[in-house]
Amino acid sequence: MTFKHVFYLFAFLCLTKTTHAQYQTSEARTWNAYPPSVVKSGYGFNQSKVVLMEGDAEDVEVILFSRDAGHYPYFDLFRSYYVIIGYYSKEVKYTSSEILSDKRELILEDRNKDGCFELYRRYLKDGQFTVDENGNNLRGHWVYDRIEFNKSK
Repeated sequence: MTFKHVFYLFAFLCLTKTTHAQYQTSEARTWNAYPPSVVKSGYGFNQSKVVLMEGDAEDVEVILFSRDAGHYPYFDLFRSYYVIIGYYSKEVKYTSSEILSDKRELILEDRNKDGCFELYRRYLKDGQFTVDENGNNLRGHWVYDRIEFNKSK
């Protein structure tokens, strides 16, 4: 076997590994992971996070469901809602109201270190907004709030 053959074999093996990594997919999330009753018509699963709750008997999973609400040249709008369920029992502990925002994000933090995790969200008040004649310059009254859920409950 010549050096040329070894070089081509090595290059082929490197490229196949790179190609495999590029097209490898993750395991599909099934609807069996949470109760189907929490999914509203037209909404789809976006992301979820499990929050460790030391004072509670089980962890909770916070799930973000969303759908498209409009496409503009420089931004998109999404309707979203959050569901908090028991990670093992699948008992629904909380379902938020629907919000309209330009982001789909799930921010869970304990910013004040009080043992309560908070869900931080940003949305347009009452879903009202305006844009200019070209569909740019999104304007509206932005609301920044949080949903708290306590470890000890």
